[in-house]
Amino acid sequence: MQRRGHRREDSLQTSARKFDPARAHLLDSPERERTLPAATLVAWLELSGSETVLDYGAGTGRFTLEVAGKLPNGRVIAIDESPEMMKLLQARTAGQRNVETIPTADNEVPLPDESVDRILAVNLLHEVRGESALAEMRRLLAERGLLIVVDWDRDRPSDSGPPTAHRYSAAEARQELTFAGFDAELLSTTLPHHFALRAHR
Repeated sequence: MQRRGHRREDSLQTSARKFDPARAHLLDSPERERTLPAATLVAWLELSGSETVLDYGAGTGRFTLEVAGKLPNGRVIAIDESPEMMKLLQARTAGQRNVETIPTADNEVPLPDESVDRILAVNLLHEVRGESALAEMRRLLAERGLLIVVDWDRDRPSDSGPPTAHRYSAAEARQELTFAGFDAELLSTTLPHHFALRAHR
């Protein structure tokens, strides 16, 4: 049995990895768009225009809106576990006919199995280390679906972003996806601080 003190320590370690909503303005800064351009990431989703796309950990909705603009006959479902980020997300996407926002907790997304064609997870993997997020993504992704994971690369130091100890290397991230049942490959990118992985079930 895990002792109460250990559970509290695990909870504190998890909280330390999570993004601080007080820094949400940084997600929409010109510098962030320069180093992590939304159009580049969305292009990796290979959209035809009618897909259902899940933005997992959507934050302020910068990528959500970029995806929505590529889906004249599809929709984006944007989720986040932070109540503060969800308020920002809902305000930013209000009036978008093809965007649905859903608050979540404990990586439990209230959607049926195999109900999404694409999943985009940006700067999320390091926050959900040891959690069930990847298993939930695999449950939600359709058989011929596509998952794009982009995160801070431990081997590409930067002044911004999470502490180095919280980051994955690209190889470690690919291994995590493999363990979760995905067939993952590393994408060749010019992103200065991030790796990108494309994965299928």
